Parts: sequence; C-alpha cells; structure tokens
Amino acid sequence: MLKRFIISSFLLCSFALASFAQSTDSLGTAYYLELAGKGFGSANVDFNIGHNSRLTLGLTLLDHEFAKENEMDDEYPTRTLPTPSVMYFLLSGKNGHFLEAGLGCSISPVFWKPYSPNDSWLSLHGSFGYRYQKSEKVFFRAGFTPFYRVNWAFLPLIGVSAGYSL
Repeated sequence: MLKRFIISSFLLCSFALASFAQSTDSLGTAYYLELAGKGFGSANVDFNIGHNSRLTLGLTLLDHEFAKENEMDDEYPTRTLPTPSVMYFLLSGKNGHFLEAGLGCSISPVFWKPYSPNDSWLSLHGSFGYRYQKSEKVFFRAGFTPFYRVNWAFLPLIGVSAGYSL
C-alpha cells in the first residue's frame, strides 16, 4: 500500500511539473550539504541531465541496525554509516526559482553483515519543494522530503540544503 502511494505521488508530481515546465536556464553542477532530507545529513553533487531534470549523487548518514552476534545479546548493534544515494529530480521554473519533485534511494555499503529483522539495506527518498539556483552562484533547497526505510519506518521530514553551483 505504501509503495503504491509513493509511486503514485511521484508520477503525479512528474506529470504536474511536466505540464508547467519552463526553461531551467541551463543550470550548472551544484555541490551541497543537506540537513534532514535523506537522513541525518548528506553531502551531494547535482548534475544537469536534461532540459528540466537533474541527477544527484551523494553520501547520506543513516543508522543501520545489524543482526545479533549471538542469541544472548539483548540489543541489535546500531551504526551510523555514510551510505551511497542517488536521486532524480524534475524542475519547473525560471530565473533561478524552481519547483522540484524527486525520487531516489540509498543502498547500504555493508553487504557482509546480516540486518536485523526490523531494518533493511534499502531506503527510499522523496522530495517536493523549492530550489533557488543561479548559474555560478549560491544554491539553496527546502521542502518536504519523505523518507522510507523498508521494514522500518516512514518519516515525513523537512529537509534544507545549501551549497555552490558552477
């Protein structure tokens, strides 16, 4: 049910943005830090891949809960790790002001340890918000950034980002 909601929301946002799409003024590559959005925080690089679309690659700080070492352990060990992430964004706007909608995922870098039954190696991220980006200037993002960890939780977060655009 939740998967259908996430996919439907992304498709609805995509069609809505495509119908109002305007020039993105050939935005350059952006480097930025994000607080909350995809996890506790993330460092990202954002590339222009089309007239009104962007691809973001990053490292996101997420908690990962691993299986018990033996049955005598009371708790699952938890570690905060930098986790690779990728997101795709659609933009609509001009003159540096954009409405954005995006969807992406993070995959745990720890493949050699089993996860607890309450956790997963896969996290899904969304974004719907405002982006301010001028070529060769300051870059700013803010918006609703839902986060879903398979087998764990759905978190409706607010994320903010700041960085520099080339």
